[in-house]
Amino acid sequence: MQKVEKDFIKRAVEASDLAALRVAVYQACGDEELASFSAVNQLGATEKEKLKERLVTLLDSSLDSFALRKPPDEEIKKLMAMALGADPSDAEFELHREVIAFEENPFFAFWPEGEHQIPEDFHVAIIGCGFNGIATAVQLSHLGIAYTIYERRHEIGGTWSVNKYPDVRVDTLSAAYEFCFERNYPWKEYFARGADVRSYLEFIAEKYGITPNIRFEHDLKEARFDEERSRWELSFTGPDGDTVHSEVNAIVSAAGLFANPKNPDLPGAEDFKGQIIHPTQWPADLDLRGKKVAILGNGSTGVQLLAPVAEMAKQIYMYQRTAQWISPRDKYGKQVEPEIHWLTSNMPGYWNWCRYTSIMHLFNFHKDYLIVDTEWQKQGGQITKQSDTVRQFLINYITDQVGGRQDLIDKLIPDYAPMVRRPVVDNGWYKALTRENAELITQDIVRLTENGIETSDGEFREVDIIITATGFEIVKYLWPAEYIGRGGVNLHERWASQDPRAYVGMMVPDFPNLFMLYGPNSQPISGGVALPAWYQMWASFVAQCLMTMIQEDVGTVEVTHEAFMKYNEALDEKAAGLLMLTDTSSAKNYYLSESGRMQVNAPWETADYYNMIRQPNRDEVFFV
Repeated sequence: MQKVEKDFIKRAVEASDLAALRVAVYQACGDEELASFSAVNQLGATEKEKLKERLVTLLDSSLDSFALRKPPDEEIKKLMAMALGADPSDAEFELHREVIAFEENPFFAFWPEGEHQIPEDFHVAIIGCGFNGIATAVQLSHLGIAYTIYERRHEIGGTWSVNKYPDVRVDTLSAAYEFCFERNYPWKEYFARGADVRSYLEFIAEKYGITPNIRFEHDLKEARFDEERSRWELSFTGPDGDTVHSEVNAIVSAAGLFANPKNPDLPGAEDFKGQIIHPTQWPADLDLRGKKVAILGNGSTGVQLLAPVAEMAKQIYMYQRTAQWISPRDKYGKQVEPEIHWLTSNMPGYWNWCRYTSIMHLFNFHKDYLIVDTEWQKQGGQITKQSDTVRQFLINYITDQVGGRQDLIDKLIPDYAPMVRRPVVDNGWYKALTRENAELITQDIVRLTENGIETSDGEFREVDIIITATGFEIVKYLWPAEYIGRGGVNLHERWASQDPRAYVGMMVPDFPNLFMLYGPNSQPISGGVALPAWYQMWASFVAQCLMTMIQEDVGTVEVTHEAFMKYNEALDEKAAGLLMLTDTSSAKNYYLSESGRMQVNAPWETADYYNMIRQPNRDEVFFV
């Protein structure tokens, strides 16, 4: 290890995730002075400085002697509490231990000890080559199960291939937005840009031998289950427009949630002579200089777009239908310092504990944000103490960012509680609204004309380009491919009559050997784990089902109708008490179906859902 100067170490400590670094160093050397400090999130400024000084001293004097070791469970629990200031429950611990990733290949399914023989003709089709598809491919490669990934685009990336608009990036820390099985990836920025996320996925695909198994420009049109032979027959449109056929034992749909752009119905759109662009179809040569541009929508994409577009355009109009809670993130838009790359590479355990502190929380999300506290309301509160505290923080943030402009503040504060919709990260959106060339508009759009937009207050604004940052058709799971199961049942027709539903977000009765990743209700509302970790958990569940088919020499795996109904009844009952389904919130929450049912999220606590999918329940999933 190359020796570095003490000043360099000081800068590394100053820029570090202090909670993660403290635990990593304590784990490596057992220094009791480190243990004497309270959790970092509970320390005052003076105590934080003392902690930093101690860490600098230990890193300067003893780093060469530090080594990563896997502690026993009781010690890991103690370290978790040291990191976050609270003890995890037993259920939380099982999940959190995997996230920290002291073991090789966390969340993976493994063959049991002994012999196993995979039939030569056993093959799996993975639909989509984004995060989910690659996670599944790595898992199946580890088990030696043959597969092919079919990707309708020309490159790896999924939503990170489709979206190439200015400043597209993740809104969670890069340290959390990665697979657990690949350590110390050298991210350029704390919140990775879209191109860097694609590079990461390409790196994973190459390193783990996935690339030779990908078929690009293969767009699935139909999957039909052959009941006599227990196989799926697939039809694709290939690279040359010809029809390509394939036959497999099982399908893993990794088409994802954000696969189909949602284009708004704009009266008069056919008359508009300028450009209408969805961010997923951003022209590489688009020149905004001197243009009057309208952005429709202020979700994550619209918020990311405003500032860079405003810098280029002559005039920018921001059309806001629903006010959002938009919050700051520390180090958003900043590059990872050389000192942090050094620390991650040289301090044993720092990468592991950074994952933990970046991802985990130990508060009760439901009680703190989603269930009204009637006792708190009796004291004059609105929702809960935590919810109201966050609300006031965000109101203060809005006020500060727009320079106290009351005309903007009145339009920007939502009329619903924080956390009942997906939080949006601020990248200078509020400040961009204060630019001389920017205007915030909250009136409804009535129609487009040849050269502009008319709103419900009678105002007309001339525009050259309209950017429809209106999101995706998120309830169109597996769309537009047709899936035909037992007895000729069409999956989309079934869902049209009852809203899309699945068992643990992955399986539907009458569709054997079909698994969907990021399917209906597959994301716990409480958060707590970044999506790439869920992709691995879902892939492990699928792999265990396939392994059982192989071990028991059976042709199908399927969820029972009874288990499917029971699961969804319990889900609806649990969701009914959550704040996001009340009238005020549900009307503004695009994660709900048109009927008002929770659609994307599941109402379970994160650890509870993890326990549901850790392994298939043989009383609910049967093999024949």
